[in-house]
Amino acid sequence: MVQAVRGDRVGGIALTVASVVALAWANWPGSHSYLRVWDAMAPWSRPLGLHLSVRDWVNEGLMLGFFAGVGLEIRREVVAGELRSWRRAAVPVLAAVGGMAVPALIYAVWVAGGQGSHGWGIPMATDVAFALGALALLGRGVSARARTFLMTLAVADDILSIIILVIFYSQRISFDWLLGGLGCLVVMTVARLRWQPPGWAILALGMVAWWAMLKAGVEASVIGAAIGALAPRSRSRQEGQAGVVAPGVRRWELRLEPWVNVVVLPVFAVANVGLSFVGSGLGTPVALRIFAAVAVARIIGKPLGITATTWLVRRLGSSSPATRLERRSLLGLGSVAAIGFTVPLLIIRAALPVGPETAGATAGLLAASVIAVGEGALVLRVRRRPKVAHPASRRVPTDGSPA
Repeated sequence: MVQAVRGDRVGGIALTVASVVALAWANWPGSHSYLRVWDAMAPWSRPLGLHLSVRDWVNEGLMLGFFAGVGLEIRREVVAGELRSWRRAAVPVLAAVGGMAVPALIYAVWVAGGQGSHGWGIPMATDVAFALGALALLGRGVSARARTFLMTLAVADDILSIIILVIFYSQRISFDWLLGGLGCLVVMTVARLRWQPPGWAILALGMVAWWAMLKAGVEASVIGAAIGALAPRSRSRQEGQAGVVAPGVRRWELRLEPWVNVVVLPVFAVANVGLSFVGSGLGTPVALRIFAAVAVARIIGKPLGITATTWLVRRLGSSSPATRLERRSLLGLGSVAAIGFTVPLLIIRAALPVGPETAGATAGLLAASVIAVGEGALVLRVRRRPKVAHPASRRVPTDGSPA
C-alpha cells in the first residue's frame, strides 16, 4: 500500500484531484463553508502565542513536510546527484535562473507598477512535485537525460524560490525572534556536522526554529528544508522492492514521500486553490490584468527563459550532457516547468491583498498550469515521422538483379 502512493505520478494526480475538489467546494451553490472552515481562527494558536487561521496552519505547519522533502532532495543531489559538481550542474542551474528571471520580468513589465506589482515572484517558481508528475504521465516521449535535467533544474529552482520567499515576502519582521530562529539553525548545522545527533534532536531544534520564525514574521514552513537537509545519516536498508536499496538520505525520502503525496500536498491544494468565481472580483480590470500577467509570464516566460539560457550556455562551449538535449525536448521541459502551485500560492498569499488581486493571480496560476501540461504533452509526445524514400527515387539496378 505504501509503495503504491510513492512516485511523481501519484503526487501530480493527488494535487489535480484536490484542486478540483477545492474549486467545486468553493463554488458550491449557496454554500459559504469553504471560507468559514479555512479562514477560521485555529483554537490551538493562542496557547503558542500565535494568531493563525486553519489555512495558515496548513501553509506554515503542514507544509513543513513538503519542504522537508525538498531539503532531502537537495541534499541527495548535492551528495550523489547532478549538483555534486559544478560542471554537471551548471547548465540546469543556469537554466533555472533564466526560467525564473524571464517570467518575473514579463510580469513586472505587464503590471508596470500598478496594483499587484509586488507579485513579480508569483510566476517564477516551478512546482517540482507536479512538474515531475506531469513528466511521468508523459513518459513515452521523455528520455532519462531529460528527466534528470528537469529534476536538477527544479531542485535549483526550489533553492532560489525559498530564498526569494524568505527575503522578499516576509512581512513585519521581528529581528529579535529572527536571530533566535537563525541561532537554532546554526546549532542544528553544527550538531549535524560534529556529533551526528539522533533524528528527534534535529526535529526538536527545527520545531523551535519554526516557532521563532513564525514569531519573527518570516515564512516558517521553509524551515522544513533545513530539517530535511540536516537529517541524520542512516544505514542502507532494503526498501520493500526486490533489488532496490535506498541508503541514507533516500531512505528518509521514501518514508516521507507517501505522506507528502496523499496528505500534505492535497490538503494544501484544498486550502488554497478554492477560488470562488462569483463575488471574488475576478472580472474586474485589476484581476484580469494580473491574471494575464501571471499566465503569460509562466506559459511563455518559463520555456523561453529555460531554452534561451541553455542555448546560450551551449554556444559558449559547455560540454555538459544537458546541452545535448534536443531543442524539442528543451521546449517541452520548459513548458512542463511552467506548472506551479506550492511556492507560487504561498507568494500570492504573502504578496497580494485578499480580493480581486489574489483571485486574478490564483486563476492565472491555475490556467497556466493546465495549459503547461497540454503544451508539454504536445511538444514532448509528438514524434517526428521518419523520412521514407519515395518509390520513384529508388535506384534501379542495371545488372538485372532484383531491386
